[in-house]
Amino acid sequence: MVCSLPLQYHTQAVDGICHYCGNSDKWYISCPDGHMVCDSCHNQQTMQQIEAITLKTTSIDPFSIAEQCMDLAILPMLGCQHAYIAGGALMAALKNEGAYALTNDAAREVSHRTGKQAHGGYCGLTGTCGIAPALGACVAILIGSKCGLDKEQRLTMELVARVVRAITELTGPSCCKAYVRASLAVAVEFIQQNFSVSLPGKDNTACKHVENHPHGCRKEECPYFLVN
Repeated sequence: MVCSLPLQYHTQAVDGICHYCGNSDKWYISCPDGHMVCDSCHNQQTMQQIEAITLKTTSIDPFSIAEQCMDLAILPMLGCQHAYIAGGALMAALKNEGAYALTNDAAREVSHRTGKQAHGGYCGLTGTCGIAPALGACVAILIGSKCGLDKEQRLTMELVARVVRAITELTGPSCCKAYVRASLAVAVEFIQQNFSVSLPGKDNTACKHVENHPHGCRKEECPYFLVN
């Protein structure tokens, strides 16, 4: 965003100041020249375009909504913006499908919750991709899950566990776009099984971003490469 140099991922937090807002914090991602950008500044412009799509679409196909977002020119190849895409696409589809009385406020709530747990680079630092809590937030909102409840919290955690497993099977190196597709497939199946809500769409998208992967595309090892 600042100088276009390749990013460096640190295993120990580094003290620094956000290039844009001046926020001082400890960071795990920087460029070789020491430029650092906080999640809020990094996501701001992209999030405006993602929200414009997910809040206005009339589609009930979460895969097509997600692909529309992932085709945005401003979207980086990798990054936690993909967590907001996954959660936003699923919630938009559910809202438009109509089985549950959902509004854009529900979609904004998913985004708010996602921001509490989706942070750049933390997939490698803690083992949890932000897409998992984003989709967990969708199910939690559907059934009113919160701490202290029984079935609701268990169902939410079960969906998140399945999403994490699907992501794990695609790792090496990370690919946020593959994670979005695989995670939505898990979530759509889970929602149909547990809530009898059927959403259209398939996860057999031919990836158009192969050459953009900064760490090297998995190519034949990725199911979205093979369908080209």
